[in-house]
Amino acid sequence: MFNQIDLRKLAEMSSPDRAFLSIYLSEPDSLAKLEQKLTTVGNILKSNKDEYEQFRENANMVMDYLEKDPFESGSLVIFSCWLLNYLQAYPIEVKVKDLIRVDSSPYIKPIAELQDEYENFAVVVADNNRARIFLVASSVVQDEEQVKGNVKNHVKVGGWSQQRYERRRDKELHLYAKEIIETLAEFDKEKEFNKIILVGGQEIIQAIENALPSHLKEQLVGDRVIDLNRGDNYVNQEIFELFFEEEDKEGVRLWQTIKNQYMRGELGVVGINDVLKAAREGRIERGIVNRNAEIKGFRCRECEGLFIRKTDVCPKCGSSDIFEVDMVNEIVELLLETSADMEFVDGIEELKEAGDIAALLRY
Repeated sequence: MFNQIDLRKLAEMSSPDRAFLSIYLSEPDSLAKLEQKLTTVGNILKSNKDEYEQFRENANMVMDYLEKDPFESGSLVIFSCWLLNYLQAYPIEVKVKDLIRVDSSPYIKPIAELQDEYENFAVVVADNNRARIFLVASSVVQDEEQVKGNVKNHVKVGGWSQQRYERRRDKELHLYAKEIIETLAEFDKEKEFNKIILVGGQEIIQAIENALPSHLKEQLVGDRVIDLNRGDNYVNQEIFELFFEEEDKEGVRLWQTIKNQYMRGELGVVGINDVLKAAREGRIERGIVNRNAEIKGFRCRECEGLFIRKTDVCPKCGSSDIFEVDMVNEIVELLLETSADMEFVDGIEELKEAGDIAALLRY
């Protein structure tokens, strides 16, 4: 489960030079070209003897691992550092892009994107006859609970009998919703999630929402009335569609908050320079970045200084021994060290105009 990968621990691992090899394999067929790609990367690094030696040792560790533990399904991520005698491989349930990255730390940005995009969430699928409550973790359905309902259909009997029937029916619906909520509350104690989605029949969804206690209502991010008789494939498609719609809305809401704070000169910063400064100071509560943003930075091998503009010498120590880094990955690492979040969003044009990256500050 990629949501169980400890990115903070990975972010704390670093080297003064590019001693880490990060490999992302989209599928087992990617192995066919891996060795050739590693050879090409090695040839590029030959001008730096130490980096080249470290890279070759890293590559050998990876190939030895793949020989002993065959990669046969799904996607796979491998981090290797020969200097630290470190190798860790993570099976990934959703498809990742093929990638090879040599850097001073594990390249965790793609996993951070996945963890942001596929947060653990609880789903209640209910009609008047039956309710299912389950956890979706790393896009995989887990740990299902069920509640039986027996809410009678509407009938026309007339007069006082009709009113008594409807009162009994309302009571049944209320008790059924209450039982669902009690089961969900127990689920909340046992499982790790902070978002809830409701789908199914209109009556029971409304009854659940009306009866939700405040701590669960705060976790409710969306609901949708759907016909459960159309089958599990249809229901699952609707669930994930609703979840990603709400994720997109959350990103837009975060950007609006940051933008408003920035325009008032308060707790919003935009652009890589101000975001980097705030991240170094541990002042960021939540960051936001366009998913396809490419923001380059540079690191000095001598003093490990990190800076934005490319220069011939390090502005901190004067060394000319510098190399290029992915600044989004660097910012993600800084945020993890201070328990802050990064929200990856798709194509917010205003954010792009502001430099593709921004943040909401703690103070």
